Amino acid sequence: MQKVTLLLGSNAPEAEALVGKATDILGIAVGTIQSISHDHRSAAYGFTADREFVNRAVVLTTEHDAYEVLRRINLIEALLGRDRTEEQRVKSAMGEAYASRPIDIDIIFYGTMTFNDERLTIPYHFLDQREYALRPVVDVMAEFQHPDLAETPRAMLEALTRNLK
Repeated sequence: MQKVTLLLGSNAPEAEALVGKATDILGIAVGTIQSISHDHRSAAYGFTADREFVNRAVVLTTEHDAYEVLRRINLIEALLGRDRTEEQRVKSAMGEAYASRPIDIDIIFYGTMTFNDERLTIPYHFLDQREYALRPVVDVMAEFQHPDLAETPRAMLEALTRNLK
């Protein structure tokens, strides 16, 4: 069994419901839920959006390897309305790196393992620079030692917020 930390986000009009549904499905399709963060709200990062995001971290134990977890996450996103082809079209049309989406699920940590290939980057890239990701992760994994950065999410958030002032 492996402990996996996921970050869920949505800026759909029904964001809270979608994040809740995604959490429920993850508990059935990916593993056993160990903890769930509070919901945190944040502005869109890297693009312009009319609605803010609802972000939640979920920690599960799973018997699946990281690539199978990713496959299942992608299926859950599609089930809940994420259309990556449409997203790409919108990003291209708007000239932005990101676009609004009904649900986004990212793997933040997969135990202490690291992956960096064309399909998977774990730990989540730029975690130490993303307040929208750190806040929910601190709720559930505040003292976890980041495998690459050798810092805890709590220390990363403190440094980030100190630098933003």
